[in-house]
Amino acid sequence: MTAQELSALVRTGDGLVHRRIFWDEEIYRLELERIFTRCWLYLGHETQIKSPGDYFTTYMGEDPVIVWRDKHGKVRAYLNTCQHRGMKVCRADSGNASSLSCSFHGWTYSSEGELIGVPFFREVYGADLDRARWGLREVAKVTSYGGLIFGCWDAGSISLGDYLGDLRWYLDILIERPLGGLEVIPGMQRYKLPVNWKIQAENFAGDTYHVISTHRWTAKLGLRPIGLEIPEGAFLERKAYALAFDHGHGLLETMFNSEAYEADLTAARRLDPEITDYINACHDRLEKRLSAKQAAVYSWGVGNIFPTFAIQNFQALRPVEFYVWQPRGPQRIDVWQWCALDRGAPTKVREQATRYFLRHQSAGGLFGEDDTDNFEQLTAATRGVIGQNCFSNYQMGLRHDASSDPKEYPGHFGFRMSEHCQREFYRYWAERMAVD
Repeated sequence: MTAQELSALVRTGDGLVHRRIFWDEEIYRLELERIFTRCWLYLGHETQIKSPGDYFTTYMGEDPVIVWRDKHGKVRAYLNTCQHRGMKVCRADSGNASSLSCSFHGWTYSSEGELIGVPFFREVYGADLDRARWGLREVAKVTSYGGLIFGCWDAGSISLGDYLGDLRWYLDILIERPLGGLEVIPGMQRYKLPVNWKIQAENFAGDTYHVISTHRWTAKLGLRPIGLEIPEGAFLERKAYALAFDHGHGLLETMFNSEAYEADLTAARRLDPEITDYINACHDRLEKRLSAKQAAVYSWGVGNIFPTFAIQNFQALRPVEFYVWQPRGPQRIDVWQWCALDRGAPTKVREQATRYFLRHQSAGGLFGEDDTDNFEQLTAATRGVIGQNCFSNYQMGLRHDASSDPKEYPGHFGFRMSEHCQREFYRYWAERMAVD
């Protein structure tokens, strides 16, 4: 598919995105090649592999990988296929091992990726197999940012720091606010959805608009999350922004006036003096480690790091939630979801945050079921020939994206209720897809 053909499908200057990009098999195969082997992808969190030999398995696009802390403590990532025939070397989700063996023919690899064992090596190969050449295929670049592990197959790609760009200013708030550092608690939620990966990603990158309609019932029943009990009439008036970044990343519900901190403080005062002290300590930590401006932001709502890593980071009284939208075809994804907590938080905060994770945005939660139903139904409604041959409208805020306030913060500002971040998501998608 040529760059010209792609530009006809993604017309972000007009706020139009053709639905073919969510259905076309050729486009999907190009995405696997041009996005998922060239962009930085989230692999996991360092607290999932604390000790030498710890590993977990995940995917980069549709390629299975092992993320493994070697005997020296270095975090590495390998293609999870044996170099002999391609069988998965590791078939477990996680564990600890100094070596892993393919169950098909028994080739064995060390945590440094070396081929260290071949059954009947001398008898069947003699001197003809150069084991040094047949180690595990290693991911070209693996880098952590504040405990978040990313990998990229492209040895010539820009650095992770450059890829994240100005988004790092906001990620630092997430990383530094927890008193004891973030820790991903054991286990994850996994479920399948018959949708395109971009539908989930763009929702977390840029869609505040759906909250009023999709989740309206939670406000009517008094089920809004703690700290967000705002009157429905005040929703549009809230001084929050949508922030887009150069490589397709987006953040929603970002405020610069200490409102998130004050909401946590108000909620904490209703709960326990210990929790009030905790909230103040989180705020003080940001002021000491970062800046007064970052302390005033305190948290931000939802974000997506292009292409498929999403984060929820509303307040210190709620969990930090990590999501990966694992692509499995043009109309299917596997959703992987983790809960991260502050190791230094009071027990009551950790318990409340864990309950929130299960009750709200999880597979069976109040908000999670709302969202997944939308994504499934819109996919089903565009399955036909005519439905696939339409443009979707992304024109909200198109003529007045640039906000005059606040200019002194990183990111490209858009009004809270706009599709500013989604347009930037698809602009970058088209840019990456156009590169052979």
